[in-house]
Amino acid sequence: MRPCRGSALYDCHSTGWQPGCYLLPLLILLLFALSCSRTSPAPEQAKAGQKKVREGSFVIAILPEQNVFEQKRRYKPLAEYLSNALNTNVKIKLLDSYGAIYDEIKNGNIDGAFFGSFNYVVAKARMNIEPIARPVEMDGSSSYRSVIFARTDARLTPNISTWRGKRLALVHEVTTAGYIFPRWYLRRHGANNFDTYFGRIIFTGSHDAAVIAVYKGYADLGAAKDDVYKKILAENPAIRGEISIIANSIEVPSNSLCVRGDLNPSSRETLKKILLSMHKAPGAAGALKQLEAISFTETTDAEFDALRKMTQEVGIDPLTYHFKDIQ
Repeated sequence: MRPCRGSALYDCHSTGWQPGCYLLPLLILLLFALSCSRTSPAPEQAKAGQKKVREGSFVIAILPEQNVFEQKRRYKPLAEYLSNALNTNVKIKLLDSYGAIYDEIKNGNIDGAFFGSFNYVVAKARMNIEPIARPVEMDGSSSYRSVIFARTDARLTPNISTWRGKRLALVHEVTTAGYIFPRWYLRRHGANNFDTYFGRIIFTGSHDAAVIAVYKGYADLGAAKDDVYKKILAENPAIRGEISIIANSIEVPSNSLCVRGDLNPSSRETLKKILLSMHKAPGAAGALKQLEAISFTETTDAEFDALRKMTQEVGIDPLTYHFKDIQ
């Protein structure tokens, strides 16, 4: 028989093989392996163990003012920043229509949303929501105007008589810039038959699409937010000579983050405090940059009073106002 070769710790004899000769060293090796597996986790396990686990979630809805890719680019870093600051999972929900926001809040699917100005006025008249804050843009403004613009070759002027029978591109019936102001402007200048005044009215669904519709020649004139209009012209210099502004509205608050009225007051104030101090907070610069903002400023309900007066002047009651997305 082949002799056993080992140290003196094992009772092996040169005269032959003993049954326990290899058993003890095998047991020791096995115990060592098990010990290593417990004390030295795999890299993937170590990484998973370091991941911060947050309880709860907070869902913020975004209106379809610009294309979905642009909206994701702008708001995703903000959600990540708020998730860390609030120690909860802040999620961005992109809505496919302006009217969807009412059902989302009513059904408890969202906790807050960035409301457009008229969208807020309508929502506030129907449900309990509270405005918190809105971004301050790079130029220091936190409000916007509606601009009515036209193709230069259409030869339209601020005189609405030149608009009669033309093709008009609007955004949506629940936007200040893309619907309420054009209606108000016509009535202010003596035309009460808005729906039949134009040869055709098209709703593009977003402000950037309304600008492009006029540039491409699908419409003769259109209306949208001035900040979106300026951004598109800045990014597409070829458009500058093709369209021009022929009317401006009063200033109204930019899109404001509003939350459900039944949200815990302490949570609401904490969120507001975090937003209003973002420009001083470490790690917030990237999120503000993606929003094209320098900070947040507080939004109050009273700031919408001028818009409420405008809606009254065109015969709109926000409490009973109906359009195709709202039942």
